[in-house]
Amino acid sequence: MGFFDKFQDLKKARELQAMLAKEVVDGSSKDGTVHVTIDGNQNVLRVSIDDSIVHDKHKLEQNTKDAFVRGLDALKKLMASKFSSVFK
Repeated sequence: MGFFDKFQDLKKARELQAMLAKEVVDGSSKDGTVHVTIDGNQNVLRVSIDDSIVHDKHKLEQNTKDAFVRGLDALKKLMASKFSSVFK
């Protein structure tokens, strides 16, 4: 792989990063009481918590973690899909 090829790959990676920054994914806890929205830069944009679990600290903690993990999984799948389409 020559210098020009590496430069082209770097250019593609930067374009992909800019494209991913505009993407948004959602993650929800298994029971749907907590929702998170994450952008392509892995920034949490929103967290929504159902009033029914606000007073149950343990459930709130577990469901927030679950929603965040599911959101990150969705983001990883999206990123893998975008990478495979750009670097064919």
